[in-house]
Amino acid sequence: MRSQIVFAALLLLYGLSFFLRGEDPRAALGDRVMEGVFFQGGYGLQWVYDAGEEFERAHPDITAHVWGNPRAWDQTRPRFLAGNPPDAFWCIHNINFWVNLQDGLVADLDSLMESPAYGQENVRFKDTFLPGTLEQGQYQGKQYFLPLTYAVIGLWYNKKMFDEHGWALPSTWDEFMALCETIKTTTSIAPLTHQGKYPSYFGMIYRALLYKLGGEDLFVAIDNLEPGAWQRPEVIQAAQLARQVVDKGYILEGSSSFSHTEGQMIWLQGKAAMIPCGTWLESEMKNALPPGFEMRLMPVPGFPEGRGGLRAVEADAGPAFWVPRQAAHPDWGMEYFRILLSRKMAAHFLATIGSVVPIAGSTEGVAIPPAMQSALDAVQVAGGETFNLRFASWYPELRIEFENALGGLLNGYLSPDQFAARVEEKAQGLRQDPDLVRMRRSPSRPLASN
Repeated sequence: MRSQIVFAALLLLYGLSFFLRGEDPRAALGDRVMEGVFFQGGYGLQWVYDAGEEFERAHPDITAHVWGNPRAWDQTRPRFLAGNPPDAFWCIHNINFWVNLQDGLVADLDSLMESPAYGQENVRFKDTFLPGTLEQGQYQGKQYFLPLTYAVIGLWYNKKMFDEHGWALPSTWDEFMALCETIKTTTSIAPLTHQGKYPSYFGMIYRALLYKLGGEDLFVAIDNLEPGAWQRPEVIQAAQLARQVVDKGYILEGSSSFSHTEGQMIWLQGKAAMIPCGTWLESEMKNALPPGFEMRLMPVPGFPEGRGGLRAVEADAGPAFWVPRQAAHPDWGMEYFRILLSRKMAAHFLATIGSVVPIAGSTEGVAIPPAMQSALDAVQVAGGETFNLRFASWYPELRIEFENALGGLLNGYLSPDQFAARVEEKAQGLRQDPDLVRMRRSPSRPLASN
């Protein structure tokens, strides 16, 4: 009831604001204009403008009015409430995709998915995406969100340092621990550092341990809020292994207080051999890279007896783009995304921004930075076996509890059992919430029997 009152108040204020100003943004744009609003962040906006120009070349009778702002959602939310949103939208600040979907703000993209790909008329749009990159934007069998970038996540290592010392890349967790011991006892370099102020970064190691011990079975159980999922033996074992890295002194002292850029700078300075992060690392630190520094990515090592593949690697293409359900021209918004996510524009994004869009063939003929290439090679070596957890996007409160508990585990405030119990307690609270919108993850293949 309170949310309805707040909604009505916001709607009234918004309507009064335009009455007093005597203008309606939809009317001001005109009937032959496709409007797109985008988050303005590290990628800038030129790629958005470039796709707009391509849209206008394909549709000379329609103007592409695309613009962006770091707080795009805050700026346009009143328009969503008033029923006159833009035709295409993306933002990552102060927004929950799934709440917007449940509130009826998001159009389904099924017609777009079946349409021919832009520049590939004999290929359906949905078939141009890399395997496993569309599922995170689906709900109850329908596509609602489209991905922007393909992030590969793992352990980054200093290639020159590894070459100089003759360190071989580990393929099993035992080999990884042995490497850490060698680095610790034979050099003044720390085996690992991490962005400790934000436990989500060490969570990249923990999630890999979870998958390589428990496989997709465990990930499906966690994402679906199955009772007891967070107290399964693999959850506790992964916590024990994560804590062991700390207890053995393999992490640079002080790492628990580092911000993401501080930890990454320490690594670039050669004070640690490895650091967990995603493929945004190089572009994020491009202004701080020492001359000749070479970074490469390897998967977090696994277990010969584990349910997840030894070479499996975390890859994420989470929800990004969507078409507002009440847009004046939803078909034009879909057409903009069909062009933006074409092989041509994806290749342009890689060439100008340095990040991969999950469109098949978009890396061909493009000079790929060696760091990014190492990540793509890891996916290829894994035979396409990639993994990711979705509960963090679906249930932000559970994500926060998980990260806080992981920080407590790494800092010695929680035992592995206490860590698991704390996250399970939060998950149980969600299960018992009658107002919770439950999301459902389906396995990509038949689950193994326990």
